[in-house]
Order: sequence, then structure tokens, then C-alpha cells
Amino acid sequence: MVLAKLRRRWSASPGTPSPSPRGGFSLHPTPLDSGLVSGQVHDERGTLLPGASVTIVDRLNQTIGETKTDAYGGFVLSVAPGTHRLSLSAGGYRRFSTRVQVQVNQHSPLGSIGMQSDDSLQMPQPGRYRFDPYHTEIRFVAQHIGLSKIHGEFRRFDGVIDVAPRFEDSQIEVVMEAASIDTGVQMRDDHLRSADFLDVESHPRVLFRSERLTHVRADRWNVSGRLTLRGTTSPVELESVYLGQRQFQGPGFDGDLRVACDAKATLRREDYSVNWQATLAKGIAVVGPTISIELGVQAVME
Repeated sequence: MVLAKLRRRWSASPGTPSPSPRGGFSLHPTPLDSGLVSGQVHDERGTLLPGASVTIVDRLNQTIGETKTDAYGGFVLSVAPGTHRLSLSAGGYRRFSTRVQVQVNQHSPLGSIGMQSDDSLQMPQPGRYRFDPYHTEIRFVAQHIGLSKIHGEFRRFDGVIDVAPRFEDSQIEVVMEAASIDTGVQMRDDHLRSADFLDVESHPRVLFRSERLTHVRADRWNVSGRLTLRGTTSPVELESVYLGQRQFQGPGFDGDLRVACDAKATLRREDYSVNWQATLAKGIAVVGPTISIELGVQAVME
């Protein structure tokens, strides 16, 4: 009974690869006499850890099952019987590995699994770091007429990260030239630069200034600040992943000390007086109410 319920969590058709709406995993084909492996993952503070990668390999080191933990840190995998190795990995944490014995039509629960922080992920040295324009991208995604998505980026920008001895006290400032918006279609870009949207003649810059950095867990940080667009300033929060610092030698680097991170945020266009409300038949807005912003940053110590 328990085994049947767990099977229904991941697939309506056992043995067939399919995505899960909760965990987002894919299953490798398995025989009907397979067994189940499950567990729940948490961090060093006991907080449930979603999005951790789970992989099971057999004695030949071939992957026979993989998934990601769901919103509750849980996972379930169906694999062929045998003695296998299960590995867990997540950004900012040490890899966890254990041996698991899977038996025919049996459930092998691993229970609660704790991940430990990766001490090798050192915080940046104090100092001022400036965005490297050749290795930094500021992208956005907006929905168009409720069907497709428009992808674009700002081509010209400047950004600095003033890293304090206590990283939580650091400051970040990013300036984007509004006229540098680029979606790959000239007519659309001209419209985005007009008064309907960015109004670049009156407001040539888009500005972000941080106000608070909050450590979430391991490599995850929330950067709270204010974004000024079209002369209107509203609060915004960036969900950030710190990727570490490196010192590079070789052509074009000259021993530069670099830090890197990824960040994302969701903006509501009404918060910035972008009220262009043209609609199509059935009341579908031409441009969706929210815009997703993504940053991939490399910054060099000055």
C-alpha cells in the first residue's frame, strides 16, 4: 500500500520517463520489479532544502536515476534492484554520498539527510569591485500577448560592489543606460525607448542601489534595495547566488581578483508608472504585468 502511494507521487506510468510538477525530475527506464528510494534533505540549520540534485549510479558508475528535491526537500526515485550509490549536491554545500541497497518491490527510505556548508566558498576580500562588461549580462524576460516571451538585455551599464569587512554591510550600485535596451528587433526597441515604456529622453538611466544584504543559506543571499526607472523609485529584492572568488592569470586577466554571482528579480511595471494598457481581443494585455530580470555578474577588484 505504501509503495503504491509513493509510486503515484512520481508517475502515472511506472517505468516511463516523465517530469514531476513538484520535483522537476526525469526518470530513467526501470524494470517493473524495481524498488523505491526516498529521503528528505535539510541544511546545517535543519531547514528543508529544495532544489538539491539527487543522483543514483550503479556498480558500473552509470546513472540509473536522478531528480531534484521538491519544495519540502523530499525526493522519490524508482530504480532497479541492487547496491547503488546515491549522491546529493547543492550550491554552497559539500557533496553527500551514501550506499543504498534496493530490493525488488521494496521501499528503501533514507530518512532525514543533512547537508554541510562548503567551507571552500570564501566570501570576497573587502574592497571595491567593478562589473566586467565583457563577462556580465543584464537580461530581462517579458510576456507578449499572453503567448510568447520577449527576451532582451541592456548593452551598456556600470556597476560597483563595495565589499565591507562584514559582508552584510556591503553596498551595490548598478546603472544601466535605458537607450541600450536590445531585444533584437529595431521597431520593438524603438517603441520600448519611447514614452510608452522607458521614456529614455526624459529618464536616460535605470538605477539600482542596495540597502540590505541578508544571508539565506550557504551560497544564497537576498539583496534588498531600490530601483529607479522612469523617475519612479520602488523597492526590489534580488534573489542571489554567490559563485565565489577567483584570481586569474593569463592573457587578459593579469592576476585579476574576480567575484561572481547570479541574481534575479520580478518587477511589476505598474510600480514604475509603465501603464501602457493596449489590449487585444478578449482583453489580453499586449505586455504582461511583470518583467523578470536576470543578472550574471563578474566583477574585478579595483
